[in-house]
Amino acid sequence: MGEPEVLRTARLVLEPLGTRHESEHARASGNPADAARDTQAAESHWHEHAFGPWAIRDAVDASFLGGAEVHYAGPGIEGIAPDEVETGWWVTERRRGDGIAREAMSAALGDLWSRTSVGHVVAYISGENEPSRRLAAGLGYEVRGTGLGRSGEPMTVYELRRPA
Repeated sequence: MGEPEVLRTARLVLEPLGTRHESEHARASGNPADAARDTQAAESHWHEHAFGPWAIRDAVDASFLGGAEVHYAGPGIEGIAPDEVETGWWVTERRRGDGIAREAMSAALGDLWSRTSVGHVVAYISGENEPSRRLAAGLGYEVRGTGLGRSGEPMTVYELRRPA
């Protein structure tokens, strides 16, 4: 199973996230430290597991819009085992509410289901993030329980099973 070059949707192009995206990620997220950490971890994950987080681009102007996360959770999240595949999403502020995250995650999950034997994925969402809660429900995730994020913040853990 090799790394795909890109995924294409009606409005988006998804590329395997890596260090080449660090400056764009920093501009889009407004957080250079997170951008450095995220892009380095993503590149390593892709290399080790042949799947991982995606950079989201606009199909028309190629602008960097955010990230579609798909990776092993690793340690430190109460309520999610380190070997479970964690998913998440973020979109640059100027494009939130446009359906970008839903479209990107649908493509990223479709790719994961088609290229791996992963049976389910999880996401953890904080209580005040109602847009992400709605997106998770819209994608078919169900509440699995509560947990704590890596910084000890309370979270709701969601699970999505592989389609039959």
